[in-house]
Amino acid sequence: MRERVNVIGRDRRAMAGLVRDLRVAVVRQTLRRLPDGRWRVQAIGEAAELARLADRGFALEPVEALGAAEAALATGLEAERPSGRVAGYMDVDEVDRRLRVLSGPPYDAVAELVTLPSATWEGRACHALRIGTGPVGICVLGGVHAREWGSADIVVAFAERLLRAHAASRGVAIGRRRFPAARLARLVEDVSLYLCPQVNPDGRHHSFTVDPMWRKNRRPGAAAGTGCVGVDLNRNFDFLWDFEAHFASDAPIGSSTEPCHPDLYVGPAAHSEPEVRNVVWLLDEHPDIGYLIDLHSYGELIMYSWGDDENQSRRRHMAFSNAAYDGRRGNTGDAYGEFLPAADRRILERLARTMQAAIAASRGRTYRVQQSMNLYPTAGTADDYAYSRHMVDPARTKVLSFTVEWGAEDNPTPFHPPYDEMVEIIAEVTSGLLAFCGDAVRVSTTRRRAEV
Repeated sequence: MRERVNVIGRDRRAMAGLVRDLRVAVVRQTLRRLPDGRWRVQAIGEAAELARLADRGFALEPVEALGAAEAALATGLEAERPSGRVAGYMDVDEVDRRLRVLSGPPYDAVAELVTLPSATWEGRACHALRIGTGPVGICVLGGVHAREWGSADIVVAFAERLLRAHAASRGVAIGRRRFPAARLARLVEDVSLYLCPQVNPDGRHHSFTVDPMWRKNRRPGAAAGTGCVGVDLNRNFDFLWDFEAHFASDAPIGSSTEPCHPDLYVGPAAHSEPEVRNVVWLLDEHPDIGYLIDLHSYGELIMYSWGDDENQSRRRHMAFSNAAYDGRRGNTGDAYGEFLPAADRRILERLARTMQAAIAASRGRTYRVQQSMNLYPTAGTADDYAYSRHMVDPARTKVLSFTVEWGAEDNPTPFHPPYDEMVEIIAEVTSGLLAFCGDAVRVSTTRRRAEV
């Protein structure tokens, strides 16, 4: 039975060793420094695996056994199937049905259903909803990881709230935040929203019906001669994907080349997965997209690039694209740092703070703003790939990218909280997305004027 525990170590480097040396599946976004100077992170794993940590000097605080709580979400709920919901969450078919409704009357003047080109391994079509025809393109992804059920619900609810308010010429109120009707009308005129609520529908279906903790897609026969299934889509994008070549050998990299890894298998090649190719297609075919937000859970965080190493803004040559630095990436406090222009960092932090303030206005929850690299570095992620594209090919649009981790670590089932709590999360993230879109328009206008 998989368990969730708080792991406490003496310092940050010891915590990185959980991933590098002990291969423990930690939830890196939950890393916290305690008042006594020690560090704490949540980990999810089998009891025998976690028991080894005590022998290595880590303190363990049991949170709860996940097995019974998670299984209850997918067992005995068949009566809810006709409604298209499981434990309150929309199933795969219901998400698609909602998108079709939102692309029809009375919304079809400003909304369009986009069928993405690559069918999944199980033959499902993937869709995006485009809202608006303005020059500022904003892409929002949900459901990259199968078990993070609420991301799809957030994206659909965001679209519904915006379109219904626009059609009725009324504003939106969420907590202490007000979005007047005139502002929402201008927003729809100024932006093109590309909303993809379930990037990974096969995985979502499997998580709903078989294993609530399933994270990957459903690529069959991930390794010849094995029964192992699935690839972590957020390790399959073409950004430092071949991490064994690009990162230091002792870096606590959160990726795996093992096809049977339950969570972090990177796949046989970059962009090998149809779901990933659909996201790439969106960016290729819609060069107006200048912003991307990838919704995940959990940790109540707003993160910006980079995820592979600490940021630096002085040495332009010290970058992911420079093979001279292969074998040196991924550790904190050393000579390598990933180049991020100072001007971009200022904009990323501004937009993140805009989201943070709007989220807090909903019910007082404060999402932390930080660089993506927290406990361990990542490679092949959607946000870093999207931002890196203009550095690889200057003809491509610069896409300022974020990962938002919704939901608190103290939820009983953190990847899919009880739905009354999920409703509150949907409201706060919707508030953050609406505020982000308005500020992105202002940022883009300022950038265009500076270029003239």
